[in-house]
Amino acid sequence: MTITTSINAVGAVKATEMIQSARAEAAIEHRAGLHTVTMALPESEDADRRPQEDGPDRPALQKRVVDISV
Repeated sequence: MTITTSINAVGAVKATEMIQSARAEAAIEHRAGLHTVTMALPESEDADRRPQEDGPDRPALQKRVVDISV
């Protein structure tokens, strides 16, 4: 499952890096006009946690992305 989230969820520095990457990708594609680039967010810190044998099952991890219009 993929969840589209706000760019504010990643912090100012990471957001700036993602916007610069999206602009570079758009420049490479040479498409005129506004278009949307989807950037994946880094996985959460507990992504490597596995369900314990004696504990309840945990839901599957979800991929989070940000859609940036450039």
